[in-house]
Amino acid sequence: MPVNTTLSARRCERKPKTIPVSLVLKGGPSMSDVSAFTLDISLRGASVRTKLPLFPGEWVGVVPQGEISHAIPARAVWVREDKYLWTYAGLEFLDAVDAKTDEVH
Repeated sequence: MPVNTTLSARRCERKPKTIPVSLVLKGGPSMSDVSAFTLDISLRGASVRTKLPLFPGEWVGVVPQGEISHAIPARAVWVREDKYLWTYAGLEFLDAVDAKTDEVH
């Protein structure tokens, strides 16, 4: 019997989940979106929909609304826009070491 050797490139399985979040860029309060939300989420990242223009590699702070008072550091891995000017992005949550290194630059 053949063995399925197809491996997923994703490290953690994403679960469909809509969670309202605020996204914050390093540019300050004017560079934030309180109307963003997740489309799916895992321990290592999330897909989001936002009004912010994001770019691959960009640092993004993710704040789940009503849950915690600080931003979870993340990096945009992929970004695309739709015809309605929504931005969809895959975010990778950064661990504490990456976050501290990223804040220095």
